[in-house]
Amino acid sequence: MVILLAAVVLVFFVLFNSGFFGGNDERIRISCVGDSLTYGSGVIKTRDVDSYPAKLQKKLGTSHLVSNFGVRNATASADGDLPYIGSTQYKKSLESEPDIVLLMLGTNDSKTYNWNAKSYEEGIKSLVQTYKNLDTNPTVYLMISPYCFSLDGSDIAEYQVQPKVVAGKIRDIVEKVAAEEGVEVIDLYSVTVGKEERYRDGIHFDAEGYKIIADYIYDIIK
Repeated sequence: MVILLAAVVLVFFVLFNSGFFGGNDERIRISCVGDSLTYGSGVIKTRDVDSYPAKLQKKLGTSHLVSNFGVRNATASADGDLPYIGSTQYKKSLESEPDIVLLMLGTNDSKTYNWNAKSYEEGIKSLVQTYKNLDTNPTVYLMISPYCFSLDGSDIAEYQVQPKVVAGKIRDIVEKVAAEEGVEVIDLYSVTVGKEERYRDGIHFDAEGYKIIADYIYDIIK
């Protein structure tokens, strides 16, 4: 009976905070923008609980609403094979009334057939500016893409991703754009380097890998 009562109280609290009973939705809204590393590739069947946005939601609790707007294969560059700005999730993210935006794109931009430093910089800068200028005036965090590696030790990883580009040019451009736009950087590369055992394919993570990312972000934004 005590457990049931506690569950009822918890449900009531969640619904009240979300404005279900006619009040204002007072939850802090976090919009997670990115590619498959945001979507939850590597844990597709359990992404609702094991993607980094889902794990971040659990850690932050009912006072926050964390939304996953990840798009697999998406690029920051408008010239990539799947530009994020052309996706339905992009449009939804703009309508999500975020208080915080967690923006991470770059791994797919590093692919051999996509990579163009100028186009990537223009794309990621445009995205930062667009989110900064939303009516809700959100805090934007620009995240450096995680460490990645090829399974055979070559310079080209799975899906034609270039680990050296992610480690070098992508990082440099993210830090440059963040400084120019006055937004904070979350360095997911440094926190994931050396964690090869947490990867499925050298690019995407298992559940524990996404937990590492969620824990790190939580410590920064809490």
